[in-house]
Amino acid sequence: MHSCLSPFRVALLGSALALVTLSAAAGANAHRPDAEKRLLAAQGKHHAAVSAGAALAGSRAHTTYTILHAFAGSPNDGAGSGAEVTLDSAGNIYGTTDYGGTYGFGTVFQLANGSESLLHSFGSGSDGTTPDGAISIQANGDMIGTTIGGGSTGNGVIWKLAAGGSYSVLHAFTADEGSFLRGRLVQDKKGNFYGTALFGGSTGDGTVFEYTAGGKLKVLHTFNGTDGEFPEHGLVRDRAGNLYGVTAFGGSSDNGTIYRIAKDGTFTTLYNFTGGADGGFIYGALAIDRDGNLYGNADDGGSTGYGTVFKLAPDGTYTVLYNFLGGTDGRNPEGDMLLHKGGLYSTTTGGGDPGCGCGVIYEITAKGKQKVLEAFTADSGNEYSAGLTPSDGVFYGTTQNGANDDNGVVFSLTK
Repeated sequence: MHSCLSPFRVALLGSALALVTLSAAAGANAHRPDAEKRLLAAQGKHHAAVSAGAALAGSRAHTTYTILHAFAGSPNDGAGSGAEVTLDSAGNIYGTTDYGGTYGFGTVFQLANGSESLLHSFGSGSDGTTPDGAISIQANGDMIGTTIGGGSTGNGVIWKLAAGGSYSVLHAFTADEGSFLRGRLVQDKKGNFYGTALFGGSTGDGTVFEYTAGGKLKVLHTFNGTDGEFPEHGLVRDRAGNLYGVTAFGGSSDNGTIYRIAKDGTFTTLYNFTGGADGGFIYGALAIDRDGNLYGNADDGGSTGYGTVFKLAPDGTYTVLYNFLGGTDGRNPEGDMLLHKGGLYSTTTGGGDPGCGCGVIYEITAKGKQKVLEAFTADSGNEYSAGLTPSDGVFYGTTQNGANDDNGVVFSLTK
């Protein structure tokens, strides 16, 4: 099994994190030291995922998995993608890598007609470092994204890559505004963007922010631990303009929360995870349906301790839809949740192929059955995939590791 935490990649995380000995055990997080929680919130458990044997659950679907590009690493290619891809109207694929590129601090890439090209390499100055979020493509072809660190303050930036190729920093975050930006940016009809900062804010526990169409940054909420700690991987938005997200830790049991920020700015904790049968340590972002039901996965907990897929109804009813067994069905789900044509889709960081334990792509059907769509291997990509992007009946995504020198891949999956 490959490890995604080389000394060089750990160094990129900066002074916000400390190297600690991590426990792979599931369960309550109440006694974890802050440094350990910060590293888990930043990196998840994919660096520690192991094969858990060959327990079988659900069924294996007949799908076609194709490697579209295997990253080669610095200086001419990216490495270690940690975000979903975005497709334009012509079917070209765009994404980011955490590492690689000319300076080793990540890239923006394009796949067009089977050929990959780098559109920007981070780390040349104050342009930001380690872009770990999906790209938003505007109607005029401009691309918007974020970085974990760098910029004039070292806390990360919101960036723009214009359709003509020119790169600019739209906003460099201060420590009070937040730091370690990643995950999806959500845009409303007025052109305002909404996102999360894993760390920073006045308490250091992370923030939710708005970047207005007029270029102003506003902190919508600063977490304090009791209402959640370390908001993960961005937000989803309902038709009324309310925002929803998850935190890795914090809440009444320090096992994470689901929260809402109403259109008028009111913050509400909707659910506190216990780390028990309901799950705990929430890493991937939520999905939402037209009725306001929220869907996601919990990295820990459940009936076996290997994580859950869950649903939270608008009336507060919480339901575990699936408990991972930790074998061929996968374990420790960390990908963002996708709701597509009535099915739920995401990824795990462990389990799957018994010889690798490198994670799976899974589907939860409308009838609550789990199907493994693909089991990752060391050659096909492995350990962490941020989630899937659907287009014309095909799913697209990336893995952080595997294939060429363990640099990860861009893949397609056809059911």
